[in-house]
Amino acid sequence: MVDSIARSVARGGWGLALVAAVVAGACTSTTLTCPAGQTACGETCVDLTSDALHCGACNVQCNAGSSCAAGVCTCPSTLPDTCGLQCVNKQTDAANCGTCGHACGLGACTAAACVCDTTPATVAFCPDDPARGSCVDTASSASNCGSCGNVCIAGEVCSSSTCTCLSPKQVCGTGAATVCTDVSSDPRNCGSCGTTCAAGQTCASGTCQPTCAAGFTLCGTTCVNLQTDPAHCGSCATTCSAGQACSAGTCQAACTTLTCGGTCCQAPSAGNACCGTSCPFQHKNFVGTAAEQTYYDCNPSFVWTLDSAQNAARAWSPNGNQITPTQSCPTVGGSLCLVWQKPIGAPEGCAVFCYFGPFEGVATVTTTYSCPCPTDQQKNWY
Repeated sequence: MVDSIARSVARGGWGLALVAAVVAGACTSTTLTCPAGQTACGETCVDLTSDALHCGACNVQCNAGSSCAAGVCTCPSTLPDTCGLQCVNKQTDAANCGTCGHACGLGACTAAACVCDTTPATVAFCPDDPARGSCVDTASSASNCGSCGNVCIAGEVCSSSTCTCLSPKQVCGTGAATVCTDVSSDPRNCGSCGTTCAAGQTCASGTCQPTCAAGFTLCGTTCVNLQTDPAHCGSCATTCSAGQACSAGTCQAACTTLTCGGTCCQAPSAGNACCGTSCPFQHKNFVGTAAEQTYYDCNPSFVWTLDSAQNAARAWSPNGNQITPTQSCPTVGGSLCLVWQKPIGAPEGCAVFCYFGPFEGVATVTTTYSCPCPTDQQKNWY
């Protein structure tokens, strides 16, 4: 509300602010009872004739330095004028001299007119128009260099009243297109004036070069990935030896297993896949075979779920069948287990992999197809 009233003041003065505040009367309390001579603004009783925060109407705020008298915001006698939301003196204010917004620059405002200091001698009133002019130093003003209205070209500086294109920049172009530019980095004047780089190129060291996508670096004239490129491993100048690969910006022995996101994984390539750009997790079974079984998937190790139980069962018997995914084993604390059966005639007939409850991570294997729940709480798969 205060912001909207302030904008009204800026556009049309206190009169419009008063109208805006009256329209906003919905903010006035309807339940607060105030003493005679006061009005409820929100939850506060105020005197609209003298309250600088509610002058003439609720939420009409007077400028800093002004006061509220008879319900009207009034600037002090020393600052009799208003510019925007400020009380000013247009006779002496160097930022609002004669009219709002007319700045005197290096000069002072006297009797509503800008007066320039005579020191240094290069200070001048530019342009020579009392309503628009400002005091500038023609020795350093790029818009009034040496004299009023002498504008330096883009990129030049005004030094000792002379427009100068400082080295390593140089002047390129003619007429309105003249610029003072660094040809080592300007794509419109790359290496020499008038040489324009193609769309998608940048100018570096005076040569038009491709713009590399995120994650790639320009080496010579080619964009490369320093994390995985064996010819530019970690830096443009580093080349890996024959037989080496580049992984995470370091030359390493060539990866003979699965590679994920530039990292050489433990998992063999055959039968395994990356988890996005990350390596799969390693898992092991210690039941049902003479040697442990190792397999990989995207389920974290030592986190048991139905999915991880199914993967463990497939590692134990790839050609087997799921009998039930939610076998309840109340004799082992109400654990949930997966029952997996090998084809008829196999040496072991049935396995139970528990994945929930006190026996999670426990499995039992039998040579029959009775598929009993495990009884030994010894974790033997993960």
